[in-house]
Amino acid sequence: MENVSERFDPLQMSDFHLKDSQTVTSQIYQTLRKRIINMQMPPGMTMSEQQTANALGVSRTPVREAFIRLSREKMVIITPQRRTAVAKISTERAKQEHFLRESLEQAVLEQFVLNLKPEYLMELTQMIQLQKQALEDRDFAAFLEYDDDFHKIFYMATDKHLCYQLLRRNSFDYQRLRYLSSCSEEGIQQLNVNQHELMLKLITERNLQDVQALLRRHVRRIFDEIVLMKEKYPQYIL
Repeated sequence: MENVSERFDPLQMSDFHLKDSQTVTSQIYQTLRKRIINMQMPPGMTMSEQQTANALGVSRTPVREAFIRLSREKMVIITPQRRTAVAKISTERAKQEHFLRESLEQAVLEQFVLNLKPEYLMELTQMIQLQKQALEDRDFAAFLEYDDDFHKIFYMATDKHLCYQLLRRNSFDYQRLRYLSSCSEEGIQQLNVNQHELMLKLITERNLQDVQALLRRHVRRIFDEIVLMKEKYPQYIL
């Protein structure tokens, strides 16, 4: 069985570059959060403040503050020995995150279809093409980013920016399950693309009833795979 994190060096942070527009703590938090969600830092992985600070080329203070923020959001667990471990995936939390997503997105999708503008059809088409390229390149992280961007269009086009931010801030374990799913079977990635293409067709036809039904199947599919993923990745999932 392939360990999905084997293709990464968890503490290789050469892609980390400080920007003047954000605080150091915020940038460290965003970097670690993204790497946790993309399984570059897998559940159970431990790290220290000093080890992480050295990898990022920063002092320990902003790293400590970022760890505390991640701990408050249940992404990491800080032990008395000052070692920090990435939290395992909670299926119960993932179910609640999924409920939030489906509830918001069904309402947003309705507004999107009823007020459809041609330029957004072009954007959806572009995201599908980018997903296909990522699938061809076997770039799982990029594949899921374009997947997210496909759905993000519904929120941006209907001026539901706050709803999207709320969803992103509170989607953690559901996102990690999606990543594991995409890494597990290439057929699942192709199914995702196929469903996006059908969703685009139904949106173009303004077929609200069928596209909402498809969306429900699309976002719930992950839970049909839970048993399989627990068998393949018992070290990652509670």
